[in-house]
Amino acid sequence: MRLVLLFLLFSAVLLEAKKKNHVKVTVADDVPVPKKHSGATKRAAAPAVREPEPVKQDHDNSIDDVDEDKIDEILRDASKNLVIFFYDGRAQCPSCGDALNEIEEIDDDIEASGYVQVVKTDDRSVARELGVTTFPSLVYYRRKHPIMYDGDFKDSDAILRWIRAHEEVAAWDLTDDNFEAKTDSHSPDEGSLDWFVMFYDADEGSCNSFIPMWETVAHKLRGLVHVGKIETSVNDDVTERFHIDENECPTFLLFHRGKVYHYKASAKDIRSLVNFALFKFKEQRGHRVPVPPTAIEHIYEYTKEKIVDLMDDNQTLSVIAVGGLIVIVAITLVLKAQKIRQQEKKAE
Repeated sequence: MRLVLLFLLFSAVLLEAKKKNHVKVTVADDVPVPKKHSGATKRAAAPAVREPEPVKQDHDNSIDDVDEDKIDEILRDASKNLVIFFYDGRAQCPSCGDALNEIEEIDDDIEASGYVQVVKTDDRSVARELGVTTFPSLVYYRRKHPIMYDGDFKDSDAILRWIRAHEEVAAWDLTDDNFEAKTDSHSPDEGSLDWFVMFYDADEGSCNSFIPMWETVAHKLRGLVHVGKIETSVNDDVTERFHIDENECPTFLLFHRGKVYHYKASAKDIRSLVNFALFKFKEQRGHRVPVPPTAIEHIYEYTKEKIVDLMDDNQTLSVIAVGGLIVIVAITLVLKAQKIRQQEKKAE
C-alpha cells in the first residue's frame, strides 16, 4: 500500500514538472531575445537608418565676385569677352539669388568657347558707369564694346541664346571724317535705310553710361534702321553742323529721307528709342539736314586745328600762324561766294 502511494506521489510530481517546462519553452519561443550589439556596430548602422539630407549647392565660389579693378584688368586683355552679372549686395534682393542660379547653370557653357569669362559684382561705381539702375542686371562686353541684356532671368537657355546672338557689335562708330560717307544724311539714295545716331561725350560719365543700352537698341533695329554713335568732344565739325547742345547729353537724331528728327522725350529707355526710330518720329515735323561741309571747308578746319596746336606749342610762330589763318579764311570765303553765285544762276 505504501508503495502504491509513493508511486502516485512521484507520478504527480513528474506531471507538474512537465507542465512548468512546457510553459517556459512557449514563452521563450514567442518573445524574441534582443541581440546585443557592440558600440562599433551601432555607429556603423546609424547612417543606414537616418534619412538622407538634400544636397545644398553652394554658388558662392562658382562665379568670381570681382571689383572695378579686376574688371578693368580683364578688359585690358583684348582677346577676352566678359559677361558681368550685377546683383545688389546692400539690400535684400530675392530675385538676385534666383537670377544667379540661372547664370550658374550656363556659366560653363558660356566659358566653353575659351574667350568669354563670367563674373559677378555688386560694385556700384561699375554699375553707374554702365547705366545699370536695377538689379539683377547683365552686361556683355564684346571686344570692349558693352551691351545690356534686356530680358528676364527665368530661363537660363534663353539667356545663353541671347549671349550667342549678340557676339557682333551693331552700332557704327562715326567721326567727322566718315559721317556723311556712311550716313549720306543730306541726300540719301531712294530706299536706303534711315540712320539713328547718338551724340555723346565720353568724358561725361552720366552721358557715356548710355553706350550699353544704345548697343541694345542697335541690335533691335538691325536690318531696319542703321544705328551709329559719335563722340562730340573729338568731332567738332559734325557737332557744330547739327547744333548739338552740350547740356543735352546724350542727343538722339534720326535721319530720314534728307530730314532730321530730334528725339525729345524724357524717357530714354530701349523701348521708347526703338519705337521712335520705327514710327514715333513721324509724329513731329522734321527739318532739312544741313549741307555737309565742302572739301575746302574740311581743309580749312584741319589747317585751323593744326595752327592752333602750333600756337600752343611755340609762341614764336603765333604771328605767322595768324597771318596764314587769315589767308586761308579769305580763300575759303572767296570760294564759298563763287559757289553761292553759281547756285543762284542755276536757280534763275
